[in-house]
Amino acid sequence: MHADISSGHTAAPAPAPLTWRRSVSRPTYACMPALRAEMKRFLDLAGLPAAYTDKLCLSLSEVISNLVRHPPQKAERMDITIETGTGGVRLDVADDSTPFATFDAICKTALARMRAAESMAENGYGIGCVLVQHTRVTYTPAAQSADGRNHFTIDDRKANPAEKTETPAQKTPKRKPVIFLVDDDAGDLKAHHRMLSGLYDVVPLPDAASALALFRVQRPDLVISDLHMPQMDGTALRRQISTLPDGDTVPFVFLSASSEGINDTGILRLGIDDYLIKPVSTQSLARTAARILGRREQLGRAIEERFHRDIQKYLHPSLPAAAGPWRVTTLNRMADVGGGDFTLHHQTPDGLLAVIADVMGHGVQAKFFAYAYAGYLRSLFRATAQTTAQENGDANTSVFLQRLSDAVTDDDFLDGTLLTCQSFHLGRGGDVRISSAGHPPPVLIQGGRASPLPVMGALAGMAGHSGYDEYRRTLMRGDKILFATDGFFDVFTRDADDDATTPPALLALLDAHGGGTGEQLAHRLWQAFENNIGGYTRAVDDATLIIAAYEGEPL
Repeated sequence: MHADISSGHTAAPAPAPLTWRRSVSRPTYACMPALRAEMKRFLDLAGLPAAYTDKLCLSLSEVISNLVRHPPQKAERMDITIETGTGGVRLDVADDSTPFATFDAICKTALARMRAAESMAENGYGIGCVLVQHTRVTYTPAAQSADGRNHFTIDDRKANPAEKTETPAQKTPKRKPVIFLVDDDAGDLKAHHRMLSGLYDVVPLPDAASALALFRVQRPDLVISDLHMPQMDGTALRRQISTLPDGDTVPFVFLSASSEGINDTGILRLGIDDYLIKPVSTQSLARTAARILGRREQLGRAIEERFHRDIQKYLHPSLPAAAGPWRVTTLNRMADVGGGDFTLHHQTPDGLLAVIADVMGHGVQAKFFAYAYAGYLRSLFRATAQTTAQENGDANTSVFLQRLSDAVTDDDFLDGTLLTCQSFHLGRGGDVRISSAGHPPPVLIQGGRASPLPVMGALAGMAGHSGYDEYRRTLMRGDKILFATDGFFDVFTRDADDDATTPPALLALLDAHGGGTGEQLAHRLWQAFENNIGGYTRAVDDATLIIAAYEGEPL
């Protein structure tokens, strides 16, 4: 088996000739931040644009995620090699895990789904986003490779280095809207097809039954149909289409030699967008199609913008600014597409129980999935908090994570995405309790020095029923704890050490500015975060920062 999928995407710009190699024993999700950091530093040195660097780092994360999660026999060793040169970039990931026997089918299915949705999302995450971002993606199982190991290869090199790199517009022309043209009169069908085919992808269909059958497998952007046809007429076609999923949202126009239908209330109640009378001129037909398609696109944008506003309002991380002796500052930047960050909280008799979560993914669909996941976690969190309080009156941070992990283990829908989660309790007397499920470790700022806390745990669904540890610590007046998602940490990783779980650049900032109030520290860090994003006007990942400052028991 050897999968070779060419997506038609632009090859990477030609960087300086350099090679980077890294070996990892028993790879896990925990190794990804350090690998991304080192890889970014190497690609920057090679002179690659930041946009391409981010794309390749994202693809590497997806490859490792699949490698860690899916093979029955996990890899004992993974070797990553990146070669840059005048022809472009080649990334190879070699491992000794169980081969992906169905890789060809997975690739074809992922591409078909993503092209149909015209989105960078599959089910929140997956191999699909890798396929559509690169020139050539291959997978060679151990039985077919020279060294007896599996090889996942991303090759963005041009076939001929002397060739001029094509622009995205040259390689992937803008998709034309699809119009189903339905008419039993062969002469009219041919004439109207000629009028529209220069501007649109027109599908001529000789009868309503053919149009209905094709509609079940392909959604057009517009249907233009004759009214009077044998066996199934235009009104019956419209009614049948309206019963299909999303059928009532596709614009529909009647094109008929009969003018009587214009005032027919039965026809008007079908929800048609226009009624044209034959013979029709090229200008009139083209103008009608352009008006309806333009209006549909305008409505689609408006609905999507409203969806983003609503989802941002729902997902926007928010915690109480004060919880007894604690002062909490929460800052967030939400990406337009992709997964999402969110927080949950519950007041306990002894303080504040909170959760910070990060749903991974790419595309608009992933943002919607994060919205759905947030609703589910909110219900689970409330039920857990109430049950725990009734059972022992104690806010145990690990109970929620264990119940979430159990749910993910037993539910295929929840298992279809990747989520990191951290639960913490801010108690009176400076008592802090923290449990983690694959989330970046929090950072303690104490006495002007910053240090990551040893809080670790497996991703939800990966730990089985073994349970999560709860880290406990008592803070002094003036101490602070930083909680954040990957989207915040990642912008500080450009100069990170190979094995650093927390970027040294961020630790240096905390050492320099940790002496003020929690709110002052949070805003200084956020300013540095915005500066590191650079010229990006649209965030590529949600980023959330929480600074919890202990100010001692109130008087």
